[in-house]
Amino acid sequence: MGKRERLVVQGNTRVQALDIEKSIMRRHVDMPSSATAKTIAAIYPIWISYYKANRAPWSVVNVEGCWNRTLRNAFGKLQPKMLTRSIIEQYKSSRLTAGVKPRTINKEIAFLSGMLKWAQENDLCDPLPFLIKGFPAKMIVSPKPRPLNQEQITMIYNEMPHNLKLAFLLMADAGLRHREALGLKRESVEFTQGVIFVTGKGGKERIVPITTDRLMKELELKKDVTGWLTVNSVTEKPYLTIGVQLNEAVKKAGLDKHVYPHLLRHSFGTNATMADFSLSSLQSIMGHSSVNTTGLYQHLAGEYLRNEGRKLNSMVHNVCPHGKLNIQDK
Repeated sequence: MGKRERLVVQGNTRVQALDIEKSIMRRHVDMPSSATAKTIAAIYPIWISYYKANRAPWSVVNVEGCWNRTLRNAFGKLQPKMLTRSIIEQYKSSRLTAGVKPRTINKEIAFLSGMLKWAQENDLCDPLPFLIKGFPAKMIVSPKPRPLNQEQITMIYNEMPHNLKLAFLLMADAGLRHREALGLKRESVEFTQGVIFVTGKGGKERIVPITTDRLMKELELKKDVTGWLTVNSVTEKPYLTIGVQLNEAVKKAGLDKHVYPHLLRHSFGTNATMADFSLSSLQSIMGHSSVNTTGLYQHLAGEYLRNEGRKLNSMVHNVCPHGKLNIQDK
């Protein structure tokens, strides 16, 4: 083990001296403490317990899914000190080869980085000698959403399970966020005034009008309910997500389109703009802190209308490929 080194620490408390001793001991990688000897897989259950106590349930589901799908197999057997830039880059490359989008890979990398940073702060591992970096911003720019029109929304609505129709309409007809719709309670609905009180990001409350007869009908079916309006019969709590059920409804409706919960909110913003909602009222309904965010729907509505307008050109060419009707004089 070698000769023991004795250092004199002056002007410090015993606690500080012990911290210094711990720091010195942990520099010797061939003599790791039980904490620094932990693999990433051994750190994970400790970290996820902390995460569950301090994060929203849907966020926990995302992290657990990511760990079980990819991170555990890729990094679980390694100790944090074994990680290198090359290992991280190889992981990113393999995920790209598997057809995973850079944006998704960055989320996976962020989960890993966050876990190891927490482990470092709680003396479960030494600091990494490098930063774990994802792909640059220019590679993860999200494409503009392709909103659903009212016909498509109705087709999907008709195929949604009965217990999820209300949550669907709260997003598609009232513009609520995914979590806002699933967590809405009966006490937040004022039938006489025709409004919903929604608590959004940062705990900010906003008033959302009940915009359609079908939304009012679905809400009235829950008029005698106390508490959450949409409850999972298995957990007896709100659903964490309705992504799977939404995808199934899209397929049953015969639509060849990628639809996800937040697209319903985008579709509401676009359709409301086309219905001539003022920018300020739409900003208030959707809970945007900046009018610039709401302005996105003006661009989406304009693009949507231009695409619809091009259908007339297609009809013309279907009648006459050269753009001129071939009419013979009688």
